[in-house]
Amino acid sequence: MSQGRRHRRKNEKIKHHPKSDITKKDKIIGLVVVVLIFIAAAIVAVYYSLSRSGLTLF
Repeated sequence: MSQGRRHRRKNEKIKHHPKSDITKKDKIIGLVVVVLIFIAAAIVAVYYSLSRSGLTLF
């Protein structure tokens, strides 16, 4: 008995998963870098705001 077209296509989709070039480790490193950049920008913004208001820091 032959398989139905739908069943064959489903099996083909399951078999041919394209591998991602980005590893899990690289994704974690990228996320950490983005968070660090955001934190640095927030610190610079607070420092700039306080220095504009007349407070002397450092």
